[in-house]
Amino acid sequence: MKTICLIGGKLQGFEVAYLARKSGIQVHLIDRKNKPLIRNSVDKHFCFDITEKPERLIELSRHSNAIIPTNENPGTLLFLKKIEPELHCPLLFDFAAYDTSMHKKRSREYFKSIDIPIPSDKPQSPPYFVKPPCMSSSRGARIIDNESELADIDDSMVIEEYVPGPVVSLEVVGDGNNFMIGQQTQVHIDQEHDCHRVTPMETDVNFREITHLLASNLCLKGIMDVEAILSPEGIRVIEIDARFPSQTPTVVYHSSGVNLLEWLMETIAGNIRENKPLPVGKQCNYEHLMASDGKLIPVGEHVLSGGDDYRLFHESNGLEIFKCWGKRPTYTLICSGTTQHEMCDKRKKAIQLIKSDMKQ
Repeated sequence: MKTICLIGGKLQGFEVAYLARKSGIQVHLIDRKNKPLIRNSVDKHFCFDITEKPERLIELSRHSNAIIPTNENPGTLLFLKKIEPELHCPLLFDFAAYDTSMHKKRSREYFKSIDIPIPSDKPQSPPYFVKPPCMSSSRGARIIDNESELADIDDSMVIEEYVPGPVVSLEVVGDGNNFMIGQQTQVHIDQEHDCHRVTPMETDVNFREITHLLASNLCLKGIMDVEAILSPEGIRVIEIDARFPSQTPTVVYHSSGVNLLEWLMETIAGNIRENKPLPVGKQCNYEHLMASDGKLIPVGEHVLSGGDDYRLFHESNGLEIFKCWGKRPTYTLICSGTTQHEMCDKRKKAIQLIKSDMKQ
């Protein structure tokens, strides 16, 4: 049995652990917290700080097929980059690509250098879209409708043209020379500009070409997701993130049958080959619902990060429910079916199970 070692026990780690379970891969988690969020979703948890005990990481690498960083802590990632030559298994992370993607202003310059269509960074009038300058957080992101509100915006924030339209995502895995592109998904955004729901879509040919161009010019060695807006004027890329994403890979798995973790592991063997667009084989609905005053409220994934424990609550054919314990219980529903009707029936069953749990 293959074994992977994750560095970080929050949502990125949960996504990888979920796909590993589907592929029969054992998961070891390293997290310095005694009780990381996903401790009950992995096979073993090793509680230590890799920057303080690198020898333990090196030893664990002897018994692993790969190490995957599943956090965005700058100090941790810098340490992993330095210690990589001493590890006994591959470290599946592209530090150069991540360095470009984590800085939103830097990535915008990259987009411009290869003529990628993006929202204007010098809009003439509101509305404006403001977002954080680094990493994949949506905290602080908002739409500004009034020119006077710009005076209160921190200079570090990215201010760009607000572009209306559905937000879409596409993952790509590369070995530096060849690139395999997954299935397009729609990312449903809540009022705080965080993702609360994901559904599959047929892949737009233009978006696929843009994704390939972005990955090939970075000589990507790892996984990256590309987010864009399907505006009335065409696709506008809003960001890239060269790290294992959360939420969308699960929908790709259930709707197309492709396990993006398996693709990432194939980079070790050099088995990455250019692929054709993936069709939507099954319908899938992935969403987060928080229990509040006897009701279920759609919430973004940031709510899960504040929880104490995140684990499987129910599993049956075409339906999985994960429960996150925190200030208020939050449930993740993964419903799939060959038809929209079948998928909706699974969701109705999920709601009944959750409401029953809420009464206990």
